[in-house]
Amino acid sequence: MEIRRYIAIVQRWLWLIILGAILVGGVTYLINANTQPIYRASARLLIDQAPDSGANEYAQALFEERLTTTYVELIGLYPVMEETVRRLDLPISANDLKDGLSISAPPQTQLIIISVDDTDPDRAALIANTVGEVFTDLNAERENARFAESIANYEQQMEAIQVEIADLETQIFALGEPDTAEGQAKLSQLETERREAQIRYTEAFNNREDLKVQQARSSNNLIPVEPARAPAGPISPRTMTNTLLGAAIGGMLALGLVLLLEYMDDTIKSSEQIMQIAELSTLGAIAQIKGSEPKERLVTHLTPRSPISEAFRVLRTNLSFSAIDEELRTLVITSSSPGEGKSTISANMAVVVAQTGKKVIVVDSDLRRPTQHKLFGLANNQGLTTALLDSDTPLQHHIQNTMLPGLRVLTSGPIPPNPAELLNSQRMNHIIEMLSEEADMVIFDTPPTLTVADAAILAPQTSGCLLVVNIGETRQHALAQAADRLRSTGANLFGAVMNQLKVGRSGYYYGYYRYYDYEYSQSGSRRRNPFRLPAWLSALGRRS
Repeated sequence: MEIRRYIAIVQRWLWLIILGAILVGGVTYLINANTQPIYRASARLLIDQAPDSGANEYAQALFEERLTTTYVELIGLYPVMEETVRRLDLPISANDLKDGLSISAPPQTQLIIISVDDTDPDRAALIANTVGEVFTDLNAERENARFAESIANYEQQMEAIQVEIADLETQIFALGEPDTAEGQAKLSQLETERREAQIRYTEAFNNREDLKVQQARSSNNLIPVEPARAPAGPISPRTMTNTLLGAAIGGMLALGLVLLLEYMDDTIKSSEQIMQIAELSTLGAIAQIKGSEPKERLVTHLTPRSPISEAFRVLRTNLSFSAIDEELRTLVITSSSPGEGKSTISANMAVVVAQTGKKVIVVDSDLRRPTQHKLFGLANNQGLTTALLDSDTPLQHHIQNTMLPGLRVLTSGPIPPNPAELLNSQRMNHIIEMLSEEADMVIFDTPPTLTVADAAILAPQTSGCLLVVNIGETRQHALAQAADRLRSTGANLFGAVMNQLKVGRSGYYYGYYRYYDYEYSQSGSRRRNPFRLPAWLSALGRRS
């Protein structure tokens, strides 16, 4: 039952949910359509790591992961940003460039992705490639700086040894072929020193080459594997996606608003609520009766085969079953608050009873705001008040005939200053008895129960009472108080009638009204429109 209730709520407020989706979706579209597009270009670099044969597999994998994370952090540092701005002569600062730059590394890979967001697709690709080049150059400089000093020292030693060897060879050439023992000893010494110098040169040379090899083996290089290219389309704004998302959010917000309104709304909306709150069964459901003039609301006389007229006949039948223990001769029809349609219900109820051949009298006992004379087009210069005050004139003199056979009306007459006292008099009891003798059924149209005490005064003196509930207008606490007040006076509450029912596809009485609407259209009294709009679209049109 709760699911059906929520479905009914959604269908009743579907126009608002759709309107919310259209408004938010439209605003989202306008914002996205007027937003400058952003393009993203991405360059991919591969870390060419130096081999390390001495490490085990776990240590090697851990080192690779840390190295990749380190490079991701290093690329985003300001030296790289500043050098990129300088090389490309960009019209932005290093901070602005960093804000549009994103660097990531896919898990379990040695790839680094450099992504650049920019309003120009070509410039985005150029910046992404240049950032990779700048970092590669700076990284190579850092790697070379580790061995540069040692290599320079060996090269200085080699230059000094070369000078020494050249000086020794000059001296050896100057000695020539000595004849003396002293000369031969000098030559032997110089040759020995030259050989030692050559050995030291060879050692320095080998040490320098070893350092170069070690530098090459331990350096980690970055290799571009996929240069950035100008993107074909922007990454933002995604106009269509954002519009659909905005429409969905608008619909959800409207749905939340609807549920909040329904939660805060304490009006009666269903027969289940009437039973739960007032312990009254629903004897009938009357749809909205249209008509600007009071006479137009007498639908049971004007359109006797309409669905609403059939609903009044169902009410008549259900009411007769409710009073099965004793004959239903007098009936009070009232409501909890003003404006719930109890006068219209009273008049149409009298018509359908009279249509069965019974004699019916409608008594307008609302001595404050009388309505029955307007509904039937009668004068109101005499009626209930004149009958109460003039006991000498026969009661029949105050009752007026109508255009319907068997239906008469006792209008209110001139409005008195003390309605409650008149209705609570012995004369009123006598009038009720005389009216019961004059007609098969007497229907009393009384003021609202919670407004004045008139209904509570008359209800105990009649066969029973019918409480009119305006769907979507009658408050739950008002209905409960009205039912309690009538019961406290000893009134016999037959049940309730739902009035102003908005019949929709989700309504409980939808099938009932649809059946009679179809039968009515087939009779030729009214032509059915085959292109009738859905209920929610009609409601949207009425509200716009």
